Amino acid sequence: MPVTSTARNNLLWTTCIFCGAFALYWGWTYILPYTPRPSVAYFDLLADAWLEGRLDLPQPTSIHDLTQYEGRWYVPFPPLPAILLLPYVAFKGVLDINVVWFSCVIGALTVVAMYQAFREMQAKGLTRLNHAGVIWLTVLFGVGTVFWVMTVQGSVWNFAQVSAVLFVAIAVWLTVRTESLWWGGLALAFAVLARPLIVLTAPLLIALYIEVRPALKGNYAIKDWWRPLLQLVAAPTVAVFLLLLHNELRFASPLDFGYLTQNIAGDLKSDFDTYGQFSMYFLQRNLKAMLWGVPLLQNGRLLPDPQGMSIFVTTPALIYLAHSLKVEQLAGLIWGTIGLLIVPLLLYYNTGWYQFGYRFSLDFIVPMFVLLAVYAPLKLPWHYKTLISVSVLVNAAGVLWIGLPTQ
Repeated sequence: MPVTSTARNNLLWTTCIFCGAFALYWGWTYILPYTPRPSVAYFDLLADAWLEGRLDLPQPTSIHDLTQYEGRWYVPFPPLPAILLLPYVAFKGVLDINVVWFSCVIGALTVVAMYQAFREMQAKGLTRLNHAGVIWLTVLFGVGTVFWVMTVQGSVWNFAQVSAVLFVAIAVWLTVRTESLWWGGLALAFAVLARPLIVLTAPLLIALYIEVRPALKGNYAIKDWWRPLLQLVAAPTVAVFLLLLHNELRFASPLDFGYLTQNIAGDLKSDFDTYGQFSMYFLQRNLKAMLWGVPLLQNGRLLPDPQGMSIFVTTPALIYLAHSLKVEQLAGLIWGTIGLLIVPLLLYYNTGWYQFGYRFSLDFIVPMFVLLAVYAPLKLPWHYKTLISVSVLVNAAGVLWIGLPTQ
């Protein structure tokens, strides 16, 4: 079958976007003193440990945020990043790999996946955006949010979230492209292996599935829904089972992820021991970090608050989410998805610790960008493009700040 001009253009744009995103991410690691292997990368060491037939880290570079069990140190975080790193570690050896480089590759692939999702939404009539608007929104995602800041660090927490976002973006793209919940559910299962609560993204996929299958709008008949819902939950169910099995093999309990005995920082440990991992006590603190936190004024200078800053401070263009505040099924399901993802974050004992912006926003960044795409106009007006440009500048400053040696 001959390659069409549309397919060639898509391949050209996809290649340019990947190369541009990777060059920008990786290029900044030369400008700033980011290390090839942060002391708290861990997933590279975990992949190497698997190759030796063990689940613990025999010689961890640090014990911060690790979990000790029966005299051994374990990575408590779910293992998707180690799975992704496994071929790289097997090929080059753990001493020669560059975790930050690999994170930049994953980050660039995520930007491509979002671009493809927007393009597919465009083809199926789910967004009015023209191609220029799709490019603008892709730029906003890649370098106008804290995704940029997190991608170039490569530490265990950031790498896990970046990896999860990649597969959520793929899940959106595949759901719209294939008009099937099976492929979207499969991609979502991989995201669950990095961030288990990402399973709450499922309503977003259902919303998109309904939009590309108009006959299902307003149709709640069990005979029409049991099969697609089964397809959606099949792979994530397997992923959850694998996580529980992983816990059993490590800690002799399927429900023990290792968080309750994690070697966390002293300031966090006090609250953790007093109020637990999730508590209403943390609600106001997390709301501030997520929605109204602002930079600190220190010695006449404005500096980022490392405890977290509002998503609207780091990405002012998100104010255009207001266009999606509509009483209709699609908006309701996507906002419901965001709500489900936000609730556990609001009750969590940790705002994200030392960070630029609010790093946990990556858990719901894809649903937000789907909303932006669905309710954007055909041509983005000048003020929309201006706020995207401001968002890029803010996050460029964030990348500089988080990487400065004085920090």
